[in-house]
Amino acid sequence: MYGVLEELLRLEDAKHRALIALDSEVYEDSVQKQARLIDDPGISTAGRTDSGKLLAFSKLANINTRLYENLLSTAPWIAVPSRSYTEQGQIAEPPVTRGFSAEA
Repeated sequence: MYGVLEELLRLEDAKHRALIALDSEVYEDSVQKQARLIDDPGISTAGRTDSGKLLAFSKLANINTRLYENLLSTAPWIAVPSRSYTEQGQIAEPPVTRGFSAEA
């Protein structure tokens, strides 16, 4: 299928720019769109016929992973535990936290 890898690469580039600009909306939107594309049955054929684009996608995804991990380690104001994804690529509900208080 023509276009699947191009779209994955475009979305990965959008994620890259969103990470640099700290634009969480664009990042989340791109993640959700990529999750839907990953399930496309034509992705296997596209990967075999256009290995150059697959390699470019892989390299950019690796860079984005490092950027994301670096951002999380250097920006304490980002709430890491509240950001996770379901198998369908949707943002998962944060776990309910139980609190308690104690008096001395």
